[in-house]
Amino acid sequence: MNRIVLSSICYSLLLAAGAVVLCSPQMAHAAQAKDAPPTAQEKAELEKYPAFSDPVHVLEANPEGAIHKFLEKNDGQTVWLDTTILRYAPIDMSQIDDPILLATTDRFENPVYTKCWPDPKTDIEGLGNFGEEGFPLPLDQDDIEAGCATRIRFVWLNGQISSAGLNPVFGDNKVQLIFAGFFTVAKSNAGGKILYTLTQQEVPFETVLAFENHKRVKTRPIENLGMPEPKPLKHSAKDAKGG
Repeated sequence: MNRIVLSSICYSLLLAAGAVVLCSPQMAHAAQAKDAPPTAQEKAELEKYPAFSDPVHVLEANPEGAIHKFLEKNDGQTVWLDTTILRYAPIDMSQIDDPILLATTDRFENPVYTKCWPDPKTDIEGLGNFGEEGFPLPLDQDDIEAGCATRIRFVWLNGQISSAGLNPVFGDNKVQLIFAGFFTVAKSNAGGKILYTLTQQEVPFETVLAFENHKRVKTRPIENLGMPEPKPLKHSAKDAKGG
C-alpha cells in the first residue's frame, strides 16, 4: 500500500509538471524498500519502452559509448531515461575574466569544454540544455580531440529555460541534474555533427507508475561540484594591462 501511495504522490507532481519527475529521490524510492516484484500488468508496461539508467556524461567520455549505442538503436522510439548529468554552472559572460571566477572553475582546463562547447555564451540558456545544438556527447579521447561528433538536446514540456523536474544540485563549479521521464529520440545532422533530440512525452498513469516502482534508480550519489583541488587566483586581462 505504501508503494502505491508514495508513487501516486510523485505522479500528481508529474502531472503538474508535464510528466517530469519533481519528487525528491527519497520520496520516489522510499516505496521500493521491499522490492516487490512487478505484477503481470506492470511487466507489460515495462516492456513497452526501452530504458537507460546510467549517467549521461557531457564533460568527459561516456564509457564504451553506452548512451550513443542506446540512442542509435532507439532512433524514432520513445524511451525511459533515468539519469544524471553533471555540467558546469552557467556563468555571466560579462564576468568571464573575473579572477575569482577563474580561480573557482576548472572548465577552461577541461578539453571537452574547450573543444566541444564552442560558444560559452549559450551557457545561460537553461540548465537542461546548451543552446540549440544541445550538449556535447563525448565518445572517447579521440572524439574529444576532434571536437565531439555527437550532441544531445532535450525538448522539455516545461520550456527550455525551466529547471522544473531536474532536481539540480548546485556547487561553486558544477551543477548536477537528476531527472527521469519518457522521451522520443530523433537523430538528425546539425553543422556536420550528429544531433540526438530527446523530446519529452506524456504517457499513461499506469506506465509512469510501473517505471517509477521498478525502473527508477534508488539512489544517485552527489558528485564533486567544487574544484578538484584549489588553484591560485589568476589575474584578469584587465589587471595585466594595469586598468
